[in-house]
Amino acid sequence: MRKNFVLALAGIGIGGIGFGLVTPVTVMLLELNHTPSFITGSTAMAGYLSIFIFSRLTGRLIDRYNVKNILTAGLLIWMLSALGHIFWRIYPLLYLVKIIMGIGGTFIFVSTEVMINYYSDDTNRGKNIGLYVVILSIGIAIGSMLIWTIKLGNWVPFVIGSSIVLIVFIVQWVFMDEINLKGKDEKMLKMPIAKMPLMSLLSASIYGLFESSVIVVLPLYGLRNYFTSDQVSYFIASFVVGGIVILYIVGHVADKISKYKLLLIISTLLGFLFLLPVFAEEFVFLLIIFFLIGGFVPAFYTVGLNYTIEQVEKKYMTQANGYFVMMYGAGTILGPLIGTSLIDFNKQYGFWVFASALSFFFYLLFKFYHNANSK
Repeated sequence: MRKNFVLALAGIGIGGIGFGLVTPVTVMLLELNHTPSFITGSTAMAGYLSIFIFSRLTGRLIDRYNVKNILTAGLLIWMLSALGHIFWRIYPLLYLVKIIMGIGGTFIFVSTEVMINYYSDDTNRGKNIGLYVVILSIGIAIGSMLIWTIKLGNWVPFVIGSSIVLIVFIVQWVFMDEINLKGKDEKMLKMPIAKMPLMSLLSASIYGLFESSVIVVLPLYGLRNYFTSDQVSYFIASFVVGGIVILYIVGHVADKISKYKLLLIISTLLGFLFLLPVFAEEFVFLLIIFFLIGGFVPAFYTVGLNYTIEQVEKKYMTQANGYFVMMYGAGTILGPLIGTSLIDFNKQYGFWVFASALSFFFYLLFKFYHNANSK
């Protein structure tokens, strides 16, 4: 069964190349085509909306139809929708393609996360979840470095992204073994969302909001502040690479200290880091800042998911994963619209001041929640 664990990591890493390529290219094409910010933000939001809607269902589908079947179905859906982005100029069709891609992405992420948790225990879960996100980030970073292929034709990146995921689909379908997540006679029980720890739901939604807004904001912020498309691709790559380097360390730390304390530290650091782009616009300085931000934003996800699996009963693992991704989706719905609106308000500091204030607000919220629980 170790083969399945390796396949899940390899699959999410290679598939991440497509993830890191399609969305930023779409945002850049819309911006260069002078598309209204509302359309740019709302098309990105459409994909995240389907994550919110389908993530809870995905956990139950995995229980019913097996994790391998749901994973390969997600890869097939994502591959076809990535190819559908070649019609990005037709806005109504783009909304539909984004929604379909969100369904495929939900199947992929919930399935692979369930597999990682299935093959982990309390001694290595934080490390394994961190490794999972790091490998995904490596793939996304490689994908962002392929943004230059837009110069070969505005359809080229989408064909590349789709082809890469096709390879992953074939490998997983041929080599992955079936996984029995529950006993043969065990009745499938429905988990109410009330059984989810509030800290888990909050950390997932925070990550979703930041991740979806930053990935849209960086191309708009870069292009509107007169950076080149190549420099913008470096901004995105720096943000993602930060998750590779810093997040792996955070994953190890999460196995050793309180998840609550770690979330407070992350919130505080991000509160200060998000303010730094306000004070300088030098390219190298911004690369460093985006590297650091990219390292700590995903920690909300890894630490929160680690905490979730520790707290819920094992029989609810797949559904808890589904709820966690659902709350991630809830956060991502608003991210693109908020990000584009704030860039419209002030292209230099509008988003960064908001993100900083939100980080400090969630610090206070985490603190209040913990104190209220302690009484």
